Amino acid sequence: MAAAVAGEQGIYAAAAVELADGRRWLLNPRPLRSASLIKLFVMAEAFRRAGRGELDLEERVAVPPEARVGGAGALEHAPPGTARTWRELVEVMIVESDNTATNIVIDRLGMASVNALAAALGCRETVLRRKMMDFAAAAAGRENYTSPADVAAILTRIYRGECVAPAADAAMAAILLRQEDRCKLPLLLPAGTAVACKSGELAGAEHDAGIVYGPGGDYVLAVMSDGLADEARGRAVIARLSRTVYDWMHKI
Repeated sequence: MAAAVAGEQGIYAAAAVELADGRRWLLNPRPLRSASLIKLFVMAEAFRRAGRGELDLEERVAVPPEARVGGAGALEHAPPGTARTWRELVEVMIVESDNTATNIVIDRLGMASVNALAAALGCRETVLRRKMMDFAAAAAGRENYTSPADVAAILTRIYRGECVAPAADAAMAAILLRQEDRCKLPLLLPAGTAVACKSGELAGAEHDAGIVYGPGGDYVLAVMSDGLADEARGRAVIARLSRTVYDWMHKI
């Protein structure tokens, strides 16, 4: 993995897990600003609470005007009176990376609950400190963080049915397979390769992480970056690294 990012400006960190035997490889292990990768942990907590009977995923809730924020997702522009089920909010939080949906779900779950789940999963470099698009909080030092190792860990648990419960984990994997942003991890992989992934970006940062279902075996890859002067190049580097790992995993 190091060769794929050698000489590139900025910070690149990555984690890969071969799911057949659990072997793991790390590149520059460290926590970085999470961007939308934190939504993986929000989704998992929503399904955990649903499994405990503390959240009815089929309950419809209003999308209040004051909750609407930009950045990603269609709910920012939803007409007055719009309502969605909690399940639909979780789905668009991942599929469209909808920030309005994310903030509504965070308000319902509580940041402390999401952080407790991350800690219980052993993801101790992950912390949710602010809602989406709250850049004032970030400037004040309340930033969200995670690491490729933590993201690879939760994706590995989802794949194995060991994150929340087998049915919930299968539902989360199915949502991740529908993510609309395909310009990083999946971009250079062979046509038809199934990738259950979640991307993220901030100014100077590009991330993508997912479960890759390959003919030679399934694996998890999480790539994060920061300090990028050219974000388009960062996306291209992640796509190139993804193909390098795919070829190595399949001994191409």
